[in-house]
Amino acid sequence: MKYVEPCPYTKPEAAAARLFEIAKAIGADRRGLVSIGAWNATFLNRDKANAAEYALGRDHLIASGLIEMDGSGGYITRGPNCAPADRAEMSEELKFPAASLGLR
Repeated sequence: MKYVEPCPYTKPEAAAARLFEIAKAIGADRRGLVSIGAWNATFLNRDKANAAEYALGRDHLIASGLIEMDGSGGYITRGPNCAPADRAEMSEELKFPAASLGLR
């Protein structure tokens, strides 16, 4: 009998928190946009998550207003519901705040 470890990203909140951390680590370009390709490749390949977990986390972040998708669907940017403390910490280069997800 094989024992399978439970995946840490089956809950939308956990997947969203990890995706938020990845977005912070990637950083934004001068337009304040984070590439979707780098963002989801890190989550799917390095963290060994699956597409369903990625979609759960992404959709949770969008629904909560912490991120927004660019019109092309190729980039993300911060959303209108980031915590005020997080907005004060953000520099010209976009940094996704941990406090918005209660990670502090």
